[in-house]
Amino acid sequence: MTKNTPLISIISPVYNAEPYIKKCLNSILTQTFQDWELILIDDGSLDRSGIICDEYAAKDSRIVVIHKKNGGVSAARQTGLDTAKGEFVIHVDPDDWIEPTMLQELYAKAVSKDADVVICDYYVDTKDKSSLVKQRPSALDARTILKELFQQLHGSCWNKLAKRIYYNKFDIHFPIGLNYCEDLLTWIQLFQHDELRIAYLPRAFYHYVQHANSITHAYTRATFKTRLQYQVLLEKYLPNKEYSYERRKSKLSVFTEAFINGVLTSKESQRLIWENRRAALLETRSIRWFIGYLCILLHCFPIARKCLKY
Repeated sequence: MTKNTPLISIISPVYNAEPYIKKCLNSILTQTFQDWELILIDDGSLDRSGIICDEYAAKDSRIVVIHKKNGGVSAARQTGLDTAKGEFVIHVDPDDWIEPTMLQELYAKAVSKDADVVICDYYVDTKDKSSLVKQRPSALDARTILKELFQQLHGSCWNKLAKRIYYNKFDIHFPIGLNYCEDLLTWIQLFQHDELRIAYLPRAFYHYVQHANSITHAYTRATFKTRLQYQVLLEKYLPNKEYSYERRKSKLSVFTEAFINGVLTSKESQRLIWENRRAALLETRSIRWFIGYLCILLHCFPIARKCLKY
Protein backbone atom coordinates (compact mmCIF):
# COMPACT_ATOMS: atom_id res chain seq x y z
CA MET A 1 0.00 0.00 0.00
CA THR A 2 1.18 3.51 -0.77
CA LYS A 3 0.92 6.43 1.58
CA ASN A 4 -2.30 7.49 -0.16
CA THR A 5 -3.92 4.08 0.29
CA PRO A 6 -3.55 3.00 3.91
CA LEU A 7 -4.52 -0.48 5.00
CA ILE A 8 -6.82 0.77 7.75
CA SER A 9 -8.98 3.89 7.99
CA ILE A 10 -9.88 4.91 11.54
CA ILE A 11 -13.01 7.05 11.76
CA SER A 12 -13.63 9.25 14.79
CA PRO A 13 -16.67 11.54 15.10
CA VAL A 14 -15.73 14.38 17.45
CA TYR A 15 -18.12 16.62 19.37
CA ASN A 16 -17.13 18.51 22.53
CA ALA A 17 -14.59 15.88 23.54
CA GLU A 18 -11.90 18.25 24.86
CA PRO A 19 -11.45 16.52 28.27
CA TYR A 20 -10.78 13.08 26.72
CA ILE A 21 -9.63 13.38 23.13
CA LYS A 22 -5.87 13.63 23.74
CA LYS A 23 -5.81 10.25 25.50
CA CYS A 24 -7.72 8.77 22.58
CA LEU A 25 -5.44 10.29 19.93
CA ASN A 26 -2.29 9.30 21.79
CA SER A 27 -3.51 5.70 21.98
CA ILE A 28 -3.86 5.69 18.20
CA LEU A 29 -0.46 7.27 17.62
CA THR A 30 1.21 4.54 19.73
CA GLN A 31 -0.24 1.68 17.68
CA THR A 32 2.31 -0.99 16.75
CA PHE A 33 0.58 -1.13 13.33
CA GLN A 34 1.49 2.03 11.45
CA ASP A 35 -0.23 1.81 8.04
CA TRP A 36 -3.37 3.75 8.93
CA GLU A 37 -5.14 7.02 8.37
CA LEU A 38 -7.18 8.73 11.05
CA ILE A 39 -10.19 10.74 9.93
CA LEU A 40 -11.36 13.16 12.61
CA ILE A 41 -14.78 14.68 11.92
CA ASP A 42 -15.22 17.77 14.07
CA ASP A 43 -19.01 17.92 14.18
CA GLY A 44 -19.37 21.59 15.10
CA SER A 45 -17.70 21.28 18.50
CA LEU A 46 -18.18 24.27 20.81
CA ASP A 47 -15.06 23.59 22.88
CA ARG A 48 -11.39 23.22 21.83
CA SER A 49 -11.86 19.77 20.30
CA GLY A 50 -11.47 21.03 16.73
CA ILE A 51 -8.32 22.99 17.63
CA ILE A 52 -6.80 19.91 19.27
CA CYS A 53 -7.58 17.86 16.16
CA ASP A 54 -5.79 20.41 13.99
CA GLU A 55 -2.78 20.42 16.31
CA TYR A 56 -2.40 16.65 16.00
CA ALA A 57 -2.91 16.75 12.22
CA ALA A 58 -0.12 19.34 11.90
CA LYS A 59 2.28 16.84 13.49
CA ASP A 60 1.21 13.68 11.62
CA SER A 61 0.26 13.57 7.93
CA ARG A 62 -1.80 10.42 8.48
CA ILE A 63 -4.40 12.47 10.36
CA VAL A 64 -7.16 14.13 8.32
CA VAL A 65 -9.45 16.68 9.99
CA ILE A 66 -12.86 17.61 8.62
CA HIS A 67 -14.68 20.51 10.24
CA LYS A 68 -18.42 20.53 9.60
CA LYS A 69 -21.61 22.03 10.89
CA ASN A 70 -23.15 19.98 13.65
CA GLY A 71 -25.28 17.23 12.14
CA GLY A 72 -25.08 14.46 14.71
CA VAL A 73 -22.95 11.37 15.11
CA SER A 74 -24.55 9.41 12.28
CA ALA A 75 -23.82 12.10 9.70
CA ALA A 76 -20.30 12.45 11.08
CA ARG A 77 -19.65 8.71 10.75
CA GLN A 78 -20.94 8.77 7.17
CA THR A 79 -18.68 11.71 6.34
CA GLY A 80 -15.75 9.69 7.66
CA LEU A 81 -16.77 6.65 5.66
CA ASP A 82 -17.14 8.71 2.48
CA THR A 83 -13.63 10.10 3.02
CA ALA A 84 -11.92 6.83 3.95
CA LYS A 85 -9.37 5.27 1.59
CA GLY A 86 -8.28 2.22 3.58
CA GLU A 87 -8.89 -1.40 2.70
CA PHE A 88 -10.46 -1.82 6.14
CA VAL A 89 -12.33 0.61 8.38
CA ILE A 90 -12.88 0.79 12.12
CA HIS A 91 -14.26 3.49 14.41
CA VAL A 92 -12.72 4.92 17.57
CA ASP A 93 -14.82 7.37 19.57
CA PRO A 94 -12.93 10.33 21.07
CA ASP A 95 -13.87 9.68 24.69
CA ASP A 96 -12.52 6.11 24.52
CA TRP A 97 -9.03 4.67 23.95
CA ILE A 98 -7.39 1.57 22.50
CA GLU A 99 -4.58 -0.83 23.42
CA PRO A 100 -1.32 -0.51 21.40
CA THR A 101 -1.67 -3.79 19.46
CA MET A 102 -5.33 -3.43 18.47
CA LEU A 103 -4.87 -2.62 14.78
CA GLN A 104 -2.00 -5.05 14.34
CA GLU A 105 -3.85 -8.01 15.82
CA LEU A 106 -7.16 -7.31 14.11
CA TYR A 107 -5.50 -6.92 10.72
CA ALA A 108 -3.41 -10.07 11.23
CA LYS A 109 -6.57 -12.01 12.03
CA ALA A 110 -8.31 -10.66 8.93
CA VAL A 111 -5.39 -11.73 6.75
CA SER A 112 -4.92 -15.18 8.32
CA LYS A 113 -8.63 -16.00 8.04
CA ASP A 114 -9.24 -14.13 4.76
CA ALA A 115 -12.04 -12.37 6.66
CA ASP A 116 -14.19 -9.43 5.62
CA VAL A 117 -15.13 -8.63 9.22
CA VAL A 118 -13.23 -9.34 12.44
CA ILE A 119 -15.07 -9.10 15.77
CA CYS A 120 -13.22 -8.84 19.08
CA ASP A 121 -13.98 -8.42 22.78
CA TYR A 122 -13.83 -5.07 24.58
CA TYR A 123 -13.58 -3.45 28.01
CA VAL A 124 -16.13 -1.24 29.76
CA ASP A 125 -14.27 1.29 31.89
CA THR A 126 -15.88 3.14 34.77
CA LYS A 127 -14.25 5.35 37.38
CA ASP A 128 -13.60 2.36 39.61
CA LYS A 129 -12.91 -0.61 37.33
CA SER A 130 -12.42 -2.07 33.87
CA SER A 131 -14.66 -5.02 32.95
CA LEU A 132 -14.09 -7.47 30.11
CA VAL A 133 -17.05 -8.04 27.78
CA LYS A 134 -16.80 -11.20 25.68
CA GLN A 135 -18.22 -11.04 22.16
CA ARG A 136 -17.86 -14.61 20.89
CA PRO A 137 -20.70 -15.42 18.46
CA SER A 138 -22.22 -18.90 18.64
CA ALA A 139 -21.36 -19.29 14.93
CA LEU A 140 -19.52 -17.20 12.34
CA ASP A 141 -22.15 -16.97 9.61
CA ALA A 142 -23.71 -13.58 8.96
CA ARG A 143 -27.28 -14.57 9.82
CA THR A 144 -26.36 -15.96 13.22
CA ILE A 145 -24.43 -12.83 14.06
CA LEU A 146 -27.28 -10.60 12.91
CA LYS A 147 -29.68 -12.36 15.29
CA GLU A 148 -27.18 -12.22 18.13
CA LEU A 149 -26.85 -8.46 17.73
CA PHE A 150 -30.23 -8.47 19.51
CA GLN A 151 -28.84 -10.71 22.24
CA GLN A 152 -25.28 -10.81 23.57
CA LEU A 153 -23.39 -9.02 20.78
CA HIS A 154 -22.82 -5.26 20.91
CA GLY A 155 -23.81 -3.25 17.84
CA SER A 156 -20.84 -0.91 17.99
CA CYS A 157 -18.45 -0.04 15.15
CA TRP A 158 -15.38 0.07 17.39
CA ASN A 159 -14.85 -3.63 18.08
CA LYS A 160 -15.26 -4.69 14.45
CA LEU A 161 -12.77 -4.29 11.62
CA ALA A 162 -14.57 -4.38 8.27
CA LYS A 163 -13.59 -4.24 4.62
CA ARG A 164 -14.63 -0.86 3.26
CA ILE A 165 -15.62 -2.21 -0.16
CA TYR A 166 -18.75 -3.84 1.21
CA TYR A 167 -20.27 -0.54 2.30
CA ASN A 168 -20.25 0.49 -1.36
CA LYS A 169 -21.11 -2.91 -2.79
CA PHE A 170 -24.26 -3.26 -0.67
CA ASP A 171 -25.07 0.48 -0.58
CA ILE A 172 -24.84 0.66 3.19
CA HIS A 173 -25.03 4.06 4.86
CA PHE A 174 -25.36 5.42 8.36
CA PRO A 175 -28.93 6.74 8.80
CA ILE A 176 -28.57 10.51 8.65
CA GLY A 177 -30.56 12.28 11.34
CA LEU A 178 -30.65 9.34 13.73
CA ASN A 179 -28.19 9.53 16.62
CA TYR A 180 -29.11 6.34 18.43
CA CYS A 181 -28.03 2.83 17.38
CA GLU A 182 -26.82 4.24 14.07
CA ASP A 183 -23.93 1.78 14.24
CA LEU A 184 -26.21 -1.19 14.92
CA LEU A 185 -28.34 -0.31 11.90
CA THR A 186 -25.31 -0.42 9.60
CA TRP A 187 -24.39 -3.89 10.86
CA ILE A 188 -27.99 -5.01 10.40
CA GLN A 189 -27.73 -3.93 6.77
CA LEU A 190 -24.33 -5.59 6.32
CA PHE A 191 -24.99 -8.92 8.03
CA GLN A 192 -27.95 -9.71 5.81
CA HIS A 193 -25.42 -10.70 3.13
CA ASP A 194 -24.40 -14.34 3.45
CA GLU A 195 -21.23 -13.96 1.41
CA LEU A 196 -19.44 -12.14 4.24
CA ARG A 197 -16.55 -14.04 5.77
CA ILE A 198 -16.39 -13.34 9.50
CA ALA A 199 -13.71 -14.07 12.10
CA TYR A 200 -13.66 -13.72 15.87
CA LEU A 201 -10.57 -12.71 17.85
CA PRO A 202 -10.92 -13.60 21.56
CA ARG A 203 -8.99 -10.56 22.73
CA ALA A 204 -10.05 -7.15 24.09
CA PHE A 205 -8.35 -3.94 22.99
CA TYR A 206 -11.00 -1.22 23.04
CA HIS A 207 -11.79 0.67 26.25
CA TYR A 208 -15.40 1.85 26.16
CA VAL A 209 -15.34 4.56 28.83
CA GLN A 210 -18.49 5.30 30.80
CA HIS A 211 -18.31 8.91 31.95
CA ALA A 212 -20.54 9.91 34.87
CA ASN A 213 -21.68 13.10 33.11
CA SER A 214 -22.46 11.42 29.78
CA ILE A 215 -25.65 12.67 28.10
CA THR A 216 -26.55 9.05 27.38
CA HIS A 217 -27.58 8.73 31.03
CA ALA A 218 -30.37 11.34 30.66
CA TYR A 219 -33.57 9.81 29.27
CA THR A 220 -36.25 12.30 28.19
CA ARG A 221 -39.33 12.41 26.00
CA ALA A 222 -37.03 13.41 23.13
CA THR A 223 -35.01 10.27 23.79
CA PHE A 224 -38.15 8.19 23.39
CA LYS A 225 -38.95 9.86 20.08
CA THR A 226 -35.44 9.06 18.85
CA ARG A 227 -35.95 5.42 19.84
CA LEU A 228 -39.17 5.38 17.81
CA GLN A 229 -37.27 6.71 14.77
CA TYR A 230 -34.78 3.87 15.23
CA GLN A 231 -37.61 1.35 15.34
CA VAL A 232 -39.07 2.67 12.07
CA LEU A 233 -35.68 2.28 10.38
CA LEU A 234 -35.25 -1.19 11.86
CA GLU A 235 -38.54 -2.23 10.25
CA LYS A 236 -37.26 -0.78 6.96
CA TYR A 237 -33.84 -2.44 7.05
CA LEU A 238 -35.03 -5.75 8.47
CA PRO A 239 -38.40 -6.49 6.81
CA ASN A 240 -38.04 -10.25 6.34
CA LYS A 241 -40.37 -12.53 8.27
CA GLU A 242 -37.31 -14.47 9.41
CA TYR A 243 -36.46 -11.60 11.76
CA SER A 244 -39.95 -10.88 13.13
CA TYR A 245 -38.91 -12.03 16.62
CA GLU A 246 -35.97 -9.62 16.61
CA ARG A 247 -38.21 -6.75 15.54
CA ARG A 248 -40.73 -7.54 18.28
CA LYS A 249 -37.98 -7.81 20.86
CA SER A 250 -36.56 -4.44 19.84
CA LYS A 251 -39.98 -2.76 19.89
CA LEU A 252 -40.67 -4.14 23.36
CA SER A 253 -37.28 -2.88 24.55
CA VAL A 254 -38.06 0.64 23.28
CA PHE A 255 -41.35 0.61 25.18
CA THR A 256 -39.83 -0.85 28.36
CA GLU A 257 -37.06 1.73 28.52
CA ALA A 258 -39.55 4.58 28.10
CA PHE A 259 -41.88 3.12 30.73
CA ILE A 260 -39.13 2.62 33.30
CA ASN A 261 -37.96 6.20 32.82
CA GLY A 262 -41.46 7.56 33.32
CA VAL A 263 -41.85 9.46 30.06
CA LEU A 264 -45.11 7.77 29.00
CA THR A 265 -48.62 8.70 29.99
CA SER A 266 -50.90 6.04 31.47
CA LYS A 267 -52.83 5.81 28.21
CA GLU A 268 -49.62 5.43 26.20
CA SER A 269 -48.40 2.70 28.54
CA GLN A 270 -51.67 0.81 28.17
CA ARG A 271 -51.72 1.16 24.40
CA LEU A 272 -48.09 0.17 23.93
CA ILE A 273 -48.20 -2.84 26.24
CA TRP A 274 -51.21 -4.07 24.27
CA GLU A 275 -49.34 -3.58 20.98
CA ASN A 276 -46.39 -5.50 22.44
CA ARG A 277 -48.41 -8.15 24.29
CA ARG A 278 -47.01 -11.10 22.34
CA ALA A 279 -43.38 -10.24 23.09
CA ALA A 280 -44.17 -9.14 26.63
CA LEU A 281 -46.33 -12.03 27.80
CA LEU A 282 -45.49 -14.95 25.53
CA GLU A 283 -41.85 -14.47 24.53
CA THR A 284 -40.20 -12.95 27.60
CA ARG A 285 -37.93 -15.43 29.38
CA SER A 286 -37.99 -13.72 32.77
CA ILE A 287 -40.74 -14.40 35.30
CA ARG A 288 -40.02 -11.06 36.95
CA TRP A 289 -40.43 -9.22 33.65
CA PHE A 290 -43.59 -11.19 32.82
CA ILE A 291 -45.09 -10.03 36.12
CA GLY A 292 -43.98 -6.47 35.38
CA TYR A 293 -45.70 -6.41 31.98
CA LEU A 294 -48.81 -8.01 33.45
CA CYS A 295 -48.89 -5.28 36.10
CA ILE A 296 -48.90 -2.62 33.37
CA LEU A 297 -51.99 -4.25 31.87
CA LEU A 298 -53.56 -4.15 35.34
CA HIS A 299 -52.60 -0.47 35.89
CA CYS A 300 -50.21 -1.39 38.72
CA PHE A 301 -47.46 0.91 37.45
CA PRO A 302 -45.25 1.25 40.60
CA ILE A 303 -44.99 -2.53 40.96
CA ALA A 304 -44.37 -2.87 37.23
CA ARG A 305 -41.44 -0.44 37.36
CA LYS A 306 -39.85 -2.35 40.22
CA CYS A 307 -40.14 -5.60 38.29
CA LEU A 308 -38.81 -4.16 35.04
CA LYS A 309 -35.79 -2.31 36.40
CA TYR A 310 -32.69 -3.51 34.57
